[in-house]
Amino acid sequence: MTYKGEHLAHALREAREGAELSQRALSARAGLTQSHISQIERGTLEPGLATLIDLARALDLELVLVPKRLLPAVNGLLRTTPAERDLSPEGRQAALREIARGEHLVKKQKALYGSSADLDRIVDSLRFLRHAPLRASDLTVVSDAIDMLHRYRASKQAQPPVAEIAVTFQALRNRIAHRQADVPRPAYALDEDDDA
Repeated sequence: MTYKGEHLAHALREAREGAELSQRALSARAGLTQSHISQIERGTLEPGLATLIDLARALDLELVLVPKRLLPAVNGLLRTTPAERDLSPEGRQAALREIARGEHLVKKQKALYGSSADLDRIVDSLRFLRHAPLRASDLTVVSDAIDMLHRYRASKQAQPPVAEIAVTFQALRNRIAHRQADVPRPAYALDEDDDA
């Protein structure tokens, strides 16, 4: 078996094991014999295209041809964990509810004890987060900080935790801003309407 074939055989075996399927169970799904699957995984038989497609689909995978120049972007997307992806519309709504809860708590804190630089920094950060592209990990930071703000909202001893919350929000804000700056921008764009 060629090196390229070994890579595919290894990927198929990993997908089968990841799906917790035996070779026999996969053979029933793919319409192939267990012996055929075993030979492919061992590298003694190179699968044909139709067999490869059948195995992939039985493993809930899809074979796709990707332009070579887009392969780094596709690989980057595939390696991204769920916590690193932007929030879904539902997650975005949850984030906005958390941010509104934080704004309400800051307003109550200001009414009870007056304004402070830390509370103003929290308000500025929450205003930024309202429009920022948040990820699941960002929402966790926001929720945890707002929960802490909720615990200390009616206490005169709240100053150190409020300062810590302001620092947490500022760090999150900076991380998001730098993440946006790190996104590469194309040096040029190809317009399909250009006839040149």
